[in-house]
Amino acid sequence: MKARSNKVSNRVFPLRLRVFAGNDFPQSRKVAKRMCARRSTTLAVLIGLATSAYGQNGGISHSAPTSSPIRLSEYKLTRVYSNTFSRTQKIVYEKDLVEKADDGTVRRRVKPSSSAVWIVEGSGGVDIRGGKLRVSPLPFDVKGEQIKSGERSHVVVWNATLFPADLLIEFDMSPSGSTNGLTILFFCAAGKNGEDIFDKSLPPRNADYKNYHSGAIANYSDAYWSRNTQEEASTNRLRKNPGFALVAEGDSLTLGPTDVTHHVRVLKSGGHIEIEINGRVVLNWDDPNKPLGAGRIGFRSMSGVSMIAYDNLKVWKVSKK
Repeated sequence: MKARSNKVSNRVFPLRLRVFAGNDFPQSRKVAKRMCARRSTTLAVLIGLATSAYGQNGGISHSAPTSSPIRLSEYKLTRVYSNTFSRTQKIVYEKDLVEKADDGTVRRRVKPSSSAVWIVEGSGGVDIRGGKLRVSPLPFDVKGEQIKSGERSHVVVWNATLFPADLLIEFDMSPSGSTNGLTILFFCAAGKNGEDIFDKSLPPRNADYKNYHSGAIANYSDAYWSRNTQEEASTNRLRKNPGFALVAEGDSLTLGPTDVTHHVRVLKSGGHIEIEINGRVVLNWDDPNKPLGAGRIGFRSMSGVSMIAYDNLKVWKVSKK
């Protein structure tokens, strides 16, 4: 599935249904039945297409947010990672890790070096300035200014750490005034067969969304902030990949001004997942199938954003007391 355009109409497959009244009603009952059946079939198909286009699942209930944060009293937390972005960190780009084969295909040449802290997929700009990890759809110049003439790109930024299967993730995110686009958190990301996501056998991803939700890697993904459509902006959507399966949704709690900072926490313990936004749990879900295990954490932003800034990333290993 292609990443959505940055400008998405709020109208989805507008339908025009004719209502027969008085002399407009067909004289033949057989004709009327055929026309009604044809219209019903067309309506069902169009509704199905609209549902598919937005990746929704009619069986998913919409959760109301709680008034409290994630309850952690039953868990033991062991800090495994902390980053306040107060120092320079090595950032490498996927484009420098791949090569073009003789047959024209692009493949991985090397894995990221052990000194890399962040691995960037896509052609946007990523740097650390002012105590923030800044992710831009446009490349940066040497002064950290966006190159306005550059080509806009979706961006995925992976942390190089391999995190445990059961964990608590916490970070701050600012949309930096963005009025379009979308952000996603990937977690428990690994190859479908257990490979490292940077294994040379896996194809490059280049921030193309289908490569993350229906490609060679598995992950959970949470879309927690959007300005693409009103529907997206108001919902938080959790998916299990590959397969783009919408498994739970709730209120986003990220509506309103975009020059603010949102505090995000994600708990994953066994198959149990909770998403907390600004101190309130917006959804929780228990994976009924084999839960995903240890893997990477990645931040995705669509090309429509102005810039996304991250701060205060912390990760704990979680175990039941």
